Amino acid sequence: MTDENPDPWPTEADVDAVLAEFGHDPRAAIRALLHDLVVLAGDYEKSVSKGFVRGRLALVQKRSTNVVG
Repeated sequence: MTDENPDPWPTEADVDAVLAEFGHDPRAAIRALLHDLVVLAGDYEKSVSKGFVRGRLALVQKRSTNVVG
């Protein structure tokens, strides 16, 4: 790996591993990834000052609650 040509991420193997984890059901994999995003956004928002975040991550959480499961 060089600075000019970084290795691609995620790799196809990474994508295949996520799909395999959820029985190759793309909707289940996407649902789990969106859930993880909400959890990470919540953790980040709790650990960073409100002035720095300016509520941007709350928007991610608010939109994700509208996801139909």
